[in-house]
Order: sequence, then structure tokens, then C-alpha cells
Amino acid sequence: MRNNTKLQYRTYQHRLSLTDAEDNVFSKNASLFGRTERSLFARLQSGDNLTVLKREFLKKFGITARQFNSISAGLKGKIASIKEHRTGLISNIEKRIKRAKKVIEDITDPAQYHQKKRRLTILETKLNKLKSDKDSDTTRLCFGSRKLFRAQFHLKDKGYMYHKEWKKDWQAARSNQFFVIGSKDETAGCQTCVATVNSDGSIKLRLRLPDTLSTSKKYLTLGNIRFKYGHEDISASIGRNLSGNKADWQAHNYRFMRDDKGWRVFVSAALPEVPVISLKNIGVIGVDINANHLAVTQTDRFGNPVSYFSIPYVTYGKTKEQRQAVIGDVVKQVIAFAISKSKPIVIEKLDFQAKKSVLEKQSKKYARMLSSLAYTQIQTIIRARAVDSGIKVFEVNPAYTSVIGRYKFMNRYGMSGHNASSLVIGRRFLGLNETLPNQLHVTLPLSVRNRGRHVWSKWAVVSHKALVVPVAHRQSGLPRSLPSPVITDKARLETILPVTGEIPVCEPPPTLFG
Repeated sequence: MRNNTKLQYRTYQHRLSLTDAEDNVFSKNASLFGRTERSLFARLQSGDNLTVLKREFLKKFGITARQFNSISAGLKGKIASIKEHRTGLISNIEKRIKRAKKVIEDITDPAQYHQKKRRLTILETKLNKLKSDKDSDTTRLCFGSRKLFRAQFHLKDKGYMYHKEWKKDWQAARSNQFFVIGSKDETAGCQTCVATVNSDGSIKLRLRLPDTLSTSKKYLTLGNIRFKYGHEDISASIGRNLSGNKADWQAHNYRFMRDDKGWRVFVSAALPEVPVISLKNIGVIGVDINANHLAVTQTDRFGNPVSYFSIPYVTYGKTKEQRQAVIGDVVKQVIAFAISKSKPIVIEKLDFQAKKSVLEKQSKKYARMLSSLAYTQIQTIIRARAVDSGIKVFEVNPAYTSVIGRYKFMNRYGMSGHNASSLVIGRRFLGLNETLPNQLHVTLPLSVRNRGRHVWSKWAVVSHKALVVPVAHRQSGLPRSLPSPVITDKARLETILPVTGEIPVCEPPPTLFG
């Protein structure tokens, strides 16, 4: 029996070829869904009950119960995303305010002091507004994007001659997509959009139209659909919903979206289960994501480094498609290395703001690269490629991985600071306790050394003291340290020399990792 909770889902897209009549139906459908969604959001913000609103909206907008569920599910997802993002924004702004106050204390120039105080006031105003929204559970959602909304106040600067031109784009942006939710208990996983496989292998979609739009016909049929990528997975997923075993059935969700070239359909399908080939009891592969390279370190089962290397990449100044291609090629090399070693991959838990605050302290040039660092995208592609290859991906707490690697392993093995960080990432998953080196331990204040708290509290003191070192180094005019060793030849991934030197004693795991 198939356990649907363990299935891995992947979303694929296809560019639709529609007639003018079909395009008109899609536009009207998206416009109706958009109006319904905006009305529903306003009523929910005013405190109305969703169950009561459902009965009212079915009659008012002429939609089915499943179509209302699709709209409400999409709206709930947007609201949840905003609330989750708001928490990260509050934390980030608080850190920026704290840093700005420290900078202001050392400023003597009146003009610079005024600008910094002005910026600090703006940050404090944003923070108060976000906290007020959080306390009152208020969600601010602009359908069509705030950027486009504000363009009406600067028409010529945004390329508009008249307000009517802007309004046309504004209405199109608010009605450029609609979502169709499915259920594993429904026909083909979604009764509003039923998918079937034709005899020639192509896919046919039968879309249920709202009652308001179905005056002439109730359904709109789209045939001869062939996905460029993932067509076999989608076809297999549709076939499982036709089996007699309901345990194999699964939900299919569809999103129809319009862009400058027309309409696209996005379909989520379950991937076939791939046997896991990675063995965590023989060691792991730690990966540290940076603005211009991935630092990779292989360990044995005791946490000792076996080999390490860096894979460079450049995303700064690239288009979205170019960044995806670059990242895909880099991740492919990491996955190939993991397959050859049969070891799982360990990465840091997703927290781009925390990662950014660490990386941007290294140099202004390095900080500029962060604007193009697709941190979330890299992690997503790593997980997706790993699932396809049977490689497990684990996450660990990223706390102090950089400072631990720099002070404990960088000089010991002659590796770069980033490779040392990736070593710490792998060792942390193995549950190893990173105690401070003796020479570093004695430099701490006596109160810290005698403190009976977790070892991370001591590394926190070291991290705080280390913040002034890069600044003093740059001010002294001394040359920067050598860049991380990189591997530009893909074929050399399999010929990496093992690490030589002293092998540290295996350290016992603390209770935190037990």
C-alpha cells in the first residue's frame, strides 16, 4: 500500500496554445476569480466567518463550492506567507537598527550624522508598523503588487503617457491567474480540472467553468498537451488515480497563469519513489553556500575530513534564466560527487537573512554579490536533484559554523574558511561537540570559562570578539587572505587528493544532539 505522506511532489509547467475564444474564457475566469478573492479578503479582514461567506459567495459570484475552496485555499496561502515573512522582517530590521545605532555613535560629520539618523527613523517606523500589524493580526495584501500601484503617481517615469494605460496594466495584473485545488477523493484527483491521458500519450484537461461563465457550455477542453519536462511523471500520476486501490490516489492542483506570451498551466505531480543509496553511517558531505561558490567537504563516520573542494559560480549580473542554468550545473556536480561516495548531503537550515548578515561583513564587493545570491533556489535545487538520485539531504542549525571552522579547522587542515565551515556543518549532523581549542579557551574571561552552559555560549563570545578583526585588517592596508581553492574542471571531482595531517580525536556528542 502506498503511503501518500511520503511522496515527493514536483511542479511542471506547459505553455498553452489557445484560440482567441479560449483566451477570452480564460481571461474572464481569471477576472472572476480575482474579484472573488479580493472580496473574500476584505470580508475576512473585517472578521466575517468563512463558512457563512461561502454560502453567500456561491450565489453572489456564480461559482461552485470547489471553485470557492480553490480561491480560499490560495488566499490562505498568501496570508500565511505574509505572516511568516513578517516575522523574518521584524528580526532583520531589529538587527539593522541595532547596527545603525552603533554606527551613529562614532559619526562626527554633521551631514553624515543627519542622513544616518534619518535612515534610523525610517527603520524604526517600519518596525513599529510591522509589530503593530502582528499584534493586531492585520495582513496587508496588495493585489497586483505595490510597485505597479505606485506607478500611477509617476506615470512618465514608469513609461505611461496616460492614466488609462496604467489602469489597463493594473487590471490585467490583478486578473492574470487562477488556482484550481484538487483532492485525492475526486475524479482524477481534481473534479474542477479533470486530466486524462490520450491514446497517443498526450494529456487532455477538462476545465469546469463557473456558472456565471458557462451560459453556452459547462466545460472547456484543452487537448494535445505535452510537457517538455516531467510528462512521464504526470502521466503516471494520472494513471494511479484510475486504479482500483484508493490508497494510490492523490490530489492534483493546477494553476493557470498569464504572462506576456500567453497562458501557462502548472501541474503538481508525485514523483516515483527512488531507492535511497546514501548511507549516513559512513560519513556525510557538508555543503556551505556562499555568494560565489559552494564549499564542499567530505567526512568519514567520525567527522574527520576526507576531501574538500570548492565549486565556483557567478550569478551577479545574470538574468533569472541564466542564474537557474548556472546553479543547476553547480548542484549537478555536488550531487554527482555524493552519488560516487554514497553519502548524504548536509546543509544549513534555511535562513537567508542570517546568512546574509554573516557574509556581507567580509567586504563591500562580497556584499554586492548577495543581491544575486539565490540562496533559497540553491537549496531547493539541491533537494530536488537529491530526491531524483536517491541521496538524502539533512539540515542543521547554522549557529557559529563559520567562526568554529575558522578557529578550529582552517589552519589544522590548510583549508579555506568556507570549507572549514562546511566541515563543521557535516560534523554537526554527526552530533560532534565542537569544544574550543585550548589556546583559544584561555583567552576568554574567567567568568565565561567557568560558565556551566552549552559550548555555543563560549563560541558566541569568540564570534563577538572576532567581528573587529576584519575591520582592523582592512584599515591596516594588509593584503586580503588568499581565495578559496576551487575546482574548475568537472572531471577532477573524482581525483581529489585525501586530506593529510593530524586526525583529531573523535569528540563525544553532547546531550543537545543526542
